[in-house]
Amino acid sequence: MESKIISAVEAIDEKRAMALVAADVESGKNKSEIANQLNYALQRVAIRYEEGEYYIADLIMAGELVSNLFKMMGMESDQVLNGRSLGKIVVGTVFDDIHDVGKNIFICMLRSEGFQVVDLGTDVSTERFIDMIKKEKPAILGISGILTSVVENIKEVIDEITAQGLRDDLKIILGGALAGAEYAKYVGADDYSRDAIEGVNKCKAWLAE
Repeated sequence: MESKIISAVEAIDEKRAMALVAADVESGKNKSEIANQLNYALQRVAIRYEEGEYYIADLIMAGELVSNLFKMMGMESDQVLNGRSLGKIVVGTVFDDIHDVGKNIFICMLRSEGFQVVDLGTDVSTERFIDMIKKEKPAILGISGILTSVVENIKEVIDEITAQGLRDDLKIILGGALAGAEYAKYVGADDYSRDAIEGVNKCKAWLAE
């Protein structure tokens, strides 16, 4: 797949990408087709990152660019492209933490692989996590946290999920600067990821089981 939009996003040329997408939307082109190009471009950026050609800063910028382009098109983060879905994932940054760059990259990567994603945003309370798990019935919950002060908050969320009998059919993955094996074990998560690519691969493996 090749297009001017893909080339612009892969080059992380924000001005050109925004202009190209705006022009396509104005001309009436199918938004899902444009979205597929954006997701494909993000996959290309991820490959260049894995091969050492791009750095984490490039991955972050590309993720933010694609996220902004989706917002510009008015497409919601839980929209399923091409009517396909590998599974549903609810993602949010725990309460008392408002960092969202890593979370947004993770969501963009999940969408590009065909997951249906419900983005709860940042500073998400225990009650909202519980309510959305009950409502959306996801296969996986992604919880993000950057600050060391929110470790107990994440544990509180997972403890309450267990207490309400919602844990048995739910996989939980942690993301953020705090993510690690001991941390995941302490809060009661199934696994963790240090970057979006690793996280997506683990989610795909879970749903393939």
